Amino acid sequence: MNRRIGPTLIALAVISTLSLGCSRVDSRENAPRTAGDSIHDASITMRIKTTYLFNGHLNPFRINVDTHDGVVTLHGTVPSDIHRDLAAEIAKNADGVKEVDNELQLAPGGSDGPDEGEKSFGAAVGDATTTATIKLSLAFERGVKASHIAVHTDRGTVTLTGEVDSQAERQLAARIARDTEGVKHVVNELMVRG
Repeated sequence: MNRRIGPTLIALAVISTLSLGCSRVDSRENAPRTAGDSIHDASITMRIKTTYLFNGHLNPFRINVDTHDGVVTLHGTVPSDIHRDLAAEIAKNADGVKEVDNELQLAPGGSDGPDEGEKSFGAAVGDATTTATIKLSLAFERGVKASHIAVHTDRGTVTLTGEVDSQAERQLAARIARDTEGVKHVVNELMVRG
């Protein structure tokens, strides 16, 4: 476990440093997104996910956070309306957030599922780091529109969702995810527009 903490802390420090350097981007409906836009969105997502990770009332592994142009969308399940509202409030208060679209659903029976407590803190930090690393790699990769790709990591299994312009872009995104340290398996659910 100690071998994993060092790289995890370094990754979190890099993400924190990058997020400090990102400024709020003015609304530009028709302007193309830049790598800076994608990094800004990734830093917002990371800040929210990190806050969820340290909140004792939320299960961060059941909440997916996607950010596009400062608009945060929350997907996943929570045990009650109170948890749903708490997750939205945390997201609204994150620096750089313009709006929150709360699509969280209530889990059947008011539970987050049987494996809610099974994931260790180290595994949680590892998955969050893997997600952030992949998002940053996608943001810097030419030929990939990172803002259209959502990344979720659970115990080393990475799921890619969203839409891409071509089969080549779909394959490149999957290769970037596969080549990331800590990734055991990639589920590529990216759809090619057409």
